[in-house]
Amino acid sequence: MTTDPSTRLAEIRAEIDRIDREILGLLEERTNFALEAGAAKAALGRPVHDPEREAQLLARISAQGAGALSPADLRALWELLIEATRRAESRR
Repeated sequence: MTTDPSTRLAEIRAEIDRIDREILGLLEERTNFALEAGAAKAALGRPVHDPEREAQLLARISAQGAGALSPADLRALWELLIEATRRAESRR
């Protein structure tokens, strides 16, 4: 049985919406851990910004891949995520 394209499009969009909700939840969880890590580093007298750790993270994410997303696109997404997390840290 063939699915009507408009019905299938509605199903696809519902799945995208579900995944977006999951991504938002994971982003919140990741940000909370990053903020906690920043507080721990501050308590240890270490700088919050760790360029070496950031470079390792970006290299790992770029190497893992995500289907049709290129390593450059993944790197750009994570760079935005890191910047947003830094802004959240500065508001604390």
